[in-house]
Amino acid sequence: MTRHPRRNRKAVNFASASPRRSLFDQFATRERSPDFSGLLKTIPDPDPVLRKLGQDVSVYKELLSDPRVGPCVESRKAAVISMEWEIGRGRAKSRQAKFVEGVFKDLDLDRIIREILDAPLFGMQPMEVDWGKVGGSVVPVDVVGKPLRWFVFDADNNLRLRTRDNLLEGEELPERKFLLPRYNATFDDPYGERVLSRVFWPVVFKRGGMEFWVRFVEKFGMPYLMGRHPRGCEDKEIRELAEALEAAVQDAVIVVPDDASVELKEAAGKSGSSALYRDLKNSCDEDIAISILGQNLTTNVSGGSLAAAEVHERVRREIKDGDKKIVAKAFNRLIDWICHFNFGDCERPEFVLFEEEDVDQKQAERDKTLADTGQLRFSKKYWMRTYGFEEDDIELVEEKPASSLPPGQPPAEFNEGEDISDQTAIDMLAGNIPPEQLQAQAEALLGPVLALCREAASIEDIMTGLVDAFPDLDTEEFEKRLTMAIFIADLWGMLNAAEGR
Repeated sequence: MTRHPRRNRKAVNFASASPRRSLFDQFATRERSPDFSGLLKTIPDPDPVLRKLGQDVSVYKELLSDPRVGPCVESRKAAVISMEWEIGRGRAKSRQAKFVEGVFKDLDLDRIIREILDAPLFGMQPMEVDWGKVGGSVVPVDVVGKPLRWFVFDADNNLRLRTRDNLLEGEELPERKFLLPRYNATFDDPYGERVLSRVFWPVVFKRGGMEFWVRFVEKFGMPYLMGRHPRGCEDKEIRELAEALEAAVQDAVIVVPDDASVELKEAAGKSGSSALYRDLKNSCDEDIAISILGQNLTTNVSGGSLAAAEVHERVRREIKDGDKKIVAKAFNRLIDWICHFNFGDCERPEFVLFEEEDVDQKQAERDKTLADTGQLRFSKKYWMRTYGFEEDDIELVEEKPASSLPPGQPPAEFNEGEDISDQTAIDMLAGNIPPEQLQAQAEALLGPVLALCREAASIEDIMTGLVDAFPDLDTEEFEKRLTMAIFIADLWGMLNAAEGR
């Protein structure tokens, strides 16, 4: 056995080798931060206004009583609450979509949406889901917003509940129990951005200005009473005259000695000073409206061009779309939990908010395009459900298909009670219908069924797929179409047999 010369090898001490951080691990963490924030087990609220005041988020609730803040907040919420909603099926099965839609119809969605929309105002809004069993299914019976002061975030940005037993660090929340809609939350600020934080100082300045404005009006809005007393009067007499004048301001009655005089003096030249307070109030109101609504034209109609109105409306619509996404995200998370408890791992339907007038126009265009193809016909139930017709409002007109038979040849009717398998009728039609037309009819009728047969794994899947493929088709109509498909298949077979001969 030949020995090879020993190669120079370098020993590696694995114990002393510096470990490399994994690509999938976080590198910049609070534990390694230079400001030692990782030493804290909870994240303090970084809101600059609250830190300066030394108070919690409940101080912002007092701002809602302001006569400008309150209406602006209601206007912003109303833009989303007034929208229509639906459960979009997507790739989920119709049975699951209808189940979720029934669950949402039993909830007080207007109140829940209103509470979710507190998230942009206060940064976040924890919503506790009350689960219950209804007919063997686990469904949410209510969703309730809870006070923000009860919650805190830990060092890993996980929401925790402050309790009497654990007031500082809080307790871990159970899974699938709390929804957490947030507004512009970041890693550094998991509490979210607060719109009311922007309007805090304008409200404070306006209230302070109003206080001085009221004093100004009281001081210069009423006439002065000036009393004159003879020189050399005693202090007691002067005080009595002053008290009499002070009482006269409210009672308008005064009695003075005959050697004293009283004059009425009007304040003049103070209108410019009064305008300063009014300008301060108007400026604060404009800042409040812009901070909440993104514009002030709808709250201040003193002037403005059409172009400015369109810009302001576009900005407000963008804010509304952002709020709509917060609501939809929270509800879609709730849908995930509903499907998890009742259907397991499956495709989820989707919660959609929309404006009725926009969707009606798009849906009408889509329905017209589909109807013009001539390959399908919408049922009366569909028109009533989609466009809000009543039972007596519409009647469907049956259009007879054009016959391809020669003149004088009676067409074959496919009504109930007739034997469509009659060999004479089959032979007659087989010789008169063009193959191209017959193939098109066969593909239109049998295409969805053949696709189901290729993709389904069992007979049960085929039956479920047939119901999902024809959701608006009643039983009688379905039987007619199935009979028609069988008849066309027979004709197609005869034509192919004839060509083979």
